[in-house]
Amino acid sequence: MPVQFIPRLLLLISGLCVLSFGVALSIRSNLGTSPISSVPYAFSHIVALSVGTLTIIHHIIMILLQMLILGKNFQWVQWLQLPVGMAFGLFIDLTLWLTQSWIIENYFVQLIFCLLSCVFTAIGVCMVLKASLIYLAAEGLFFACAERFNKSFGFCKTTGDISLVLIAAISSYLYLHEVIGVREGTIITALLVGTMVKFLMPHFHFLDFTQSKSEKAN
Repeated sequence: MPVQFIPRLLLLISGLCVLSFGVALSIRSNLGTSPISSVPYAFSHIVALSVGTLTIIHHIIMILLQMLILGKNFQWVQWLQLPVGMAFGLFIDLTLWLTQSWIIENYFVQLIFCLLSCVFTAIGVCMVLKASLIYLAAEGLFFACAERFNKSFGFCKTTGDISLVLIAAISSYLYLHEVIGVREGTIITALLVGTMVKFLMPHFHFLDFTQSKSEKAN
């Protein structure tokens, strides 16, 4: 069992809660969702399923893609991304339910909500990374692509994010004759979250579970 498993699991769950609130804020801003949430949000307007349920389905598809890409190098432990994705999806539906009365029409307030969603998303990402237990399926897929095609993780993530946004935009336009969930907020989130994570990560140095106490003492 990993070192300090329970505290790390609690940190992972807390990080997923914060991430889901960031997703809810981006949706309530009505300026476009983050790239990773764009597909579930767009398809929630196409099929009669919630964003959280579609997020879980999204995770399953991404895990299956990892199996296809990695082949026999795919490890069973990567299936742990599924319960993480299920928890994330449930938290998204919960936060959307709790914020269902938040109808924002003023553009300036919408922009503030969008920026706040970036902050909460970045904090959630830092918490999940610091827990160092299991990635969300999207990151797992990007890591799989990086390993299989000998590309950098950053390149695969950027390419993947662009692909997800295109899928969301094209699908919603084909089915609904309008683009859903892809606006300026999507671009703002794509540009800011990574930078915020780099800035905030050093401030989470106290959450280091990767070494045992005896190793730290040495």
